[in-house]
Amino acid sequence: MPEITDPRLRRGLCEQLRRHLELRAEQGPERAREEMLDGLPDKQAARLGPAVEAGSLAEGMARALPWLEAAGLVHEVVDDSRPDEDAAIEIALTCTCVTAAEELGLDAAQTEPLLCDLELEATRRAFPRLRVRALARRAEGARVCVFRYSRDTATTTRPDLEETS
Repeated sequence: MPEITDPRLRRGLCEQLRRHLELRAEQGPERAREEMLDGLPDKQAARLGPAVEAGSLAEGMARALPWLEAAGLVHEVVDDSRPDEDAAIEIALTCTCVTAAEELGLDAAQTEPLLCDLELEATRRAFPRLRVRALARRAEGARVCVFRYSRDTATTTRPDLEETS
């Protein structure tokens, strides 16, 4: 499997997982999760907003692929849209959770999808009309990570073009 090559990203993921595990041991899973999410939805909105809010989800997500590739993240984006739904599937060969767990010396049985759970929840909170779900995760034994993002096509209409009464 491809590995994340950016040393700063690897260290950051490792530190984020270490912090989450420490908080979970001290405060329990729910409080640790909420503390880790503090400020993350705002970061997600700033980072993903331009991609998610302009054009289709697949087009927007595809614009991020060069940045991901530069960091050593191997992802593909597939348009899974239907007439009533704008949707994209993200397939990741590299897994942030597995990478961070390996950096901390955890074995495969101890690897959990904690980091992607935080990212998914931050995305949900940043974009309430966007549905996000994990279809497969390497941290749970799958060969790849697969995430599906979708929204009703009505949510993609431009407010400035709507009729007023």
